[in-house]
Amino acid sequence: MNASRDTLILGGGIMGLAIALALRQRGASVAVLERDGRQAAARAAAGMLAPQAEGIPPSPMRDLCLESRSRYPDWIRWVEELSGIDTGYWPCGFLAPILKPDAEASHPSREADETAHWLDREAISYHQPGLGEAIVGGWWYPEDAQVDNLALMRALRQAAQQLGVALFEGVQVEGIQRRGSAVAGVRTSAGEFAAEQYVAASGAWMRELLPMPVRPIKGQMLALQMPEPAPVTLQQVLFGPNVYIVPRRDGRAIVGATVEDVGWQPQTTPAGIRMLLERAARIYPALDRWSFREQWWGYRPATPDRLPILGRGPADNLYVAAGHFRNGILLAPVTAEIVADLALPGREHPLLAHFRYDRFSPSRTSQSLPEARPSAKSSNSRFPMMATPSSPPSPTEANGAPTEDATLTVGGRTFRSRLMTGTGKFPDADTMRASIAASGAQIVTVAVRRVREGAPGHQGLVEALDWTDLWMLPNTAGCQSADEAVRVARLGREMAKIVGQQDNTFVKLEVVPDPQYLFPDAVGTLRAAEQLVAEGFTVLPYINADPVLARQLQDAGCATVMPLGSPIGSGQGIRNVESLQIIIEQAQVPVVVDAGIGAPSEAAQAMELGADALLINSAIARAQDPVAMGRAMNVAIEAGRLAYQAGRIPVQDQARASSPAAGVPDGNGAAAVQLEAGETAT
Repeated sequence: MNASRDTLILGGGIMGLAIALALRQRGASVAVLERDGRQAAARAAAGMLAPQAEGIPPSPMRDLCLESRSRYPDWIRWVEELSGIDTGYWPCGFLAPILKPDAEASHPSREADETAHWLDREAISYHQPGLGEAIVGGWWYPEDAQVDNLALMRALRQAAQQLGVALFEGVQVEGIQRRGSAVAGVRTSAGEFAAEQYVAASGAWMRELLPMPVRPIKGQMLALQMPEPAPVTLQQVLFGPNVYIVPRRDGRAIVGATVEDVGWQPQTTPAGIRMLLERAARIYPALDRWSFREQWWGYRPATPDRLPILGRGPADNLYVAAGHFRNGILLAPVTAEIVADLALPGREHPLLAHFRYDRFSPSRTSQSLPEARPSAKSSNSRFPMMATPSSPPSPTEANGAPTEDATLTVGGRTFRSRLMTGTGKFPDADTMRASIAASGAQIVTVAVRRVREGAPGHQGLVEALDWTDLWMLPNTAGCQSADEAVRVARLGREMAKIVGQQDNTFVKLEVVPDPQYLFPDAVGTLRAAEQLVAEGFTVLPYINADPVLARQLQDAGCATVMPLGSPIGSGQGIRNVESLQIIIEQAQVPVVVDAGIGAPSEAAQAMELGADALLINSAIARAQDPVAMGRAMNVAIEAGRLAYQAGRIPVQDQARASSPAAGVPDGNGAAAVQLEAGETAT
């Protein structure tokens, strides 16, 4: 057991460090556990302190952001004095240019900000020469500011060490232990830690610790080097439509940032970086000629309503600071004060009621700790582990233990079934509902274009299903070009919102220009996938069984690859075993075999090859008994997966007796003693 302290902070990002400083300033002994700062949200940021330029509407969130921005000058001065590090704080003001297509629309904060000033084309060009020709004017926000986010992180770490905060790097929290209604300790990769109070500030990884709806939203960014000397230099932060350009005093220009709901997919992508550069060049064309310095990515922690979770947690001595999404740098000072005031003097900030963790609970009850569910890892602990988010039931073995690899994860979301199904070609809505239920599928695909056009068999289709336990997979069926598929995907995202899935970014991408054979267009699919990934979609692309294309789509950031087994709707089964095996062998994302399967035996075959999941529609919908076939496909997929995990016997070129030869009389009446390797005679 490590030495006990007054407060233990789980998370060493900007929130954890800022809270540590505030608590230490109040005299508490503090320790911080940090897992890996290289992927933290602070890296997916440009250090903008810009609640006005971002257009946050009048709300408690806006009030919180404005309060935090007002605290920045004194707070940053204190941090810099403690650390001796210049954080690059710069109250430079922000320009928000308006492009021609948006000229008629008001900027979100136009009516709310008394300090904002409208600048026409001539005035905005005076403020910042060299703007793009499409800019007709813009808003000037003189009170918004910036800070170098990476320098701030270094300064916070140094300041924490100066004040005597204990920093434990590379430590992963494996579980929170409880005693009654309080946290008793945490178990980590470096042993057990205990404290009087605990603060959960683990960013995008919060859900690994507590049952709170925080998920990672990936952001890609890049840095360019401004030329010296230059005829026209970038003098202002430019906050444009879906892109920003932040000049630093050291000559860098930060361009960001993508907003991608792709789970834990790492790395930057060509599509994401290209999109940022194209958007930035529309605002400030000169940057096309600047030199490239670096590119990077990180995970922002987001909640369903995109507001932070602050205050008391689900235990008497547990506090939470999570889900700050795009405003973590901005909200660091006020979050630190809120948590420190709550933990030590017990003073509650007047806005805190709007950011409670239990606002996502239907009953809005409980300051109590959730019931713990024992796990193999916690069986030797003195106290049971705190409950984690509930997950769907998984298949079990005969002894009741969960089978290995029982669930499917796509785009950071976990499903209990490896069967996906569709909604088309059923004889009626009742049969469709019963068949989907019998199949056990959770992911159900819907043809966006055909539903919107009211095609035969698609009228009222969305309303016919109860989507509370199903996950809509809008598809772009019927689209013949990449541009058309992108437009339909955007419509599909809105369709998912209609059924209550506000955070659903899934799309099954189909680009099929050939109406006879229905083979997908490889070039168009890749182009559309790159665009959709850059826009934050979770892309599941339907492709031929092409290993090269599968790798390209994976590298572009797709959440799965979906090679066909044979022509769609043909029922020919698996006709491309060798190509599928190569795709499966190379894949770093789930492989979903889609199209051509006609019978449960073929479904089992695909799973035995190592496919992660199957999408089956026609074979179920067009069966003589669709409900029974849905159930049969479910069982076949589970059997095929278990067989793949078990490992089949090698194929031999000659017969092998299944019984040992020992004890069998030879032609002379003597017992044969020849044994197979590993066999013993008895």
